[in-house]
Amino acid sequence: MSNGATSVNIGDVVATIVMFGFIAVVIIFIVSIYKAYKKNVKRAEERLNVEKQQTFNLQKQVDELNDRVRKIEKLLKEVD
Repeated sequence: MSNGATSVNIGDVVATIVMFGFIAVVIIFIVSIYKAYKKNVKRAEERLNVEKQQTFNLQKQVDELNDRVRKIEKLLKEVD
């Protein structure tokens, strides 16, 4: 006799929990990959900025050396 209450099949409950578990694992995996990607992009941008700054500093040093060479050349021409 049924009073309108439904019986719960344990197998169905277990199957539903397992299915949701797999879905949760996939979602967690995708989120972790996305976070790792974002972290790598941020690191790459930071490295690029550091390299740009180093290049700027090296160019500045080269310009200073060129100025010194010009001054030395000018002095040598005056000595001759």
